[in-house]
Amino acid sequence: MSDPGASLGWRAARGWGAVADAADRQGRDRPLCVLLLPVALEAFELRERAEDLLTAPGVGAVDPPRLSYTATRRLGEAVADGLAGVQARRMRLPGFPRVLVVFDALQYPLARALIALHPDAELWYGPAPDASGPLHELAAERAALRVERGDGPARTQNLPLWERMEALGIESGRLGSERADVR
Repeated sequence: MSDPGASLGWRAARGWGAVADAADRQGRDRPLCVLLLPVALEAFELRERAEDLLTAPGVGAVDPPRLSYTATRRLGEAVADGLAGVQARRMRLPGFPRVLVVFDALQYPLARALIALHPDAELWYGPAPDASGPLHELAAERAALRVERGDGPARTQNLPLWERMEALGIESGRLGSERADVR
């Protein structure tokens, strides 16, 4: 689902309307975990894990831009950074990002631009096992949490992510996470 007024679309398990309604009720001070998808969710190799995270009311996914991350990088570092800055400023989220999750080093310029707008946001990085290069090094160095790839059910693999999200005040929908006295 894409927002025609923005370069990137926002996905949530409950749909855009429900997320926007919740944001209007709660104001724009709602902490979010934002998954920056490297490809469409349907084609994403970690789809099960992403879908598991998307079950939380405080988690949403941003579709990849129309111009792919690879194509943007071919235009040069300065152009890629400039496009990332424009995308970050145009992105309309139903709250403020407390966590930005990237799965590919080519997404790092967008994450860096979003962090410039939201300095309290944490970067979580889940690179492919064979990731390398300068953007990989920068993302790995900046990451507050590494999203490890493993075997087993998505819910089990995501357990450390769920715990960290709840510690940051992001509503997970799990018992008690929405209560102020549990945080």
